[in-house]
Amino acid sequence: MKRIFFIYFFIFIAKNSIAQLTFPNLQVQYDSAWVCNHYQLIPIIFTPNTFNYNLFPKQLLTLQQALQQKKLVVKENYFDGNDNVNSLSVKNISKEPILLLDGELLKGGKQDRMIAETKVVYPNETNELELVNVFCVEKGRWSKKAKKFSSEGFASNSIRKMADSTKTQQQVWREIEKQFEQYQVPSATFPFLELQKQLAVKDTSCYNYFVQKFKNTNVNCAGFIAVYDTTIIGTDVFANPTLTSTAFQNVLSAYMQMVFPVSDTVIRVSKQKLQDFTDKLFSTENNQKKFIEHHGNIFYTNKKPLHLVAYGY
Repeated sequence: MKRIFFIYFFIFIAKNSIAQLTFPNLQVQYDSAWVCNHYQLIPIIFTPNTFNYNLFPKQLLTLQQALQQKKLVVKENYFDGNDNVNSLSVKNISKEPILLLDGELLKGGKQDRMIAETKVVYPNETNELELVNVFCVEKGRWSKKAKKFSSEGFASNSIRKMADSTKTQQQVWREIEKQFEQYQVPSATFPFLELQKQLAVKDTSCYNYFVQKFKNTNVNCAGFIAVYDTTIIGTDVFANPTLTSTAFQNVLSAYMQMVFPVSDTVIRVSKQKLQDFTDKLFSTENNQKKFIEHHGNIFYTNKKPLHLVAYGY
């Protein structure tokens, strides 16, 4: 009887540890950074047997794939007869789950939007639509007739950081206006997707290098810390390697849209600075929640963490 009790107790503890994106379930490979010019990606891997594919699908469509293949319906929302800026309704009409990522951009509707959460949208054979939280990224336009939505890539980390850290629409609009001023682009409507063309990845050689490096790795990858010289850009960590693989190119593009001073001198971040950052983020659940409150966000599904995003400070 005692033996059975301990077996169930162990299973209970194991399942709960799997759910947490903290040490000792994660291991940061400080000494195995992927390096290209000024950039570094420090891999974060799952320690043995601490991730669980059964919690989430083994294969997912991206938002871009789903829209291009017409497998996802996206509609504007109306509450009490009024248009709603900060939510959209979606329906998965395919037979495959679809991963929506915090920071993905949608062009169309009555205003362009940025998805404000990470979630898996499962196939739906009913008439019900599922709500998705979004931010408007086009302050001055509100069309009378909604246009068809299309996927327009991923927002820069500066916009993601403002959205995740403040969680307010006004702050997102202010950050967009600030960037229009910074790049001296006159505008009446502040369409971020137009500005995004100037913020595209400049170092395409490093981008391509990291993409190929990721394709050639077989580790149980949870995510990465992105660094430019001594600046910690941020980190994205997912609940299992399948999610990390599906999201990798999108979050990589966000890291590499950040604007930094041009310099021929490469300076590497200290291991101590990285450890200070990861201790705040991964040491315990309580410390993680305190840090995330002002420096990022964490998205859950069925009370289990799906995606953690945190930014440098």
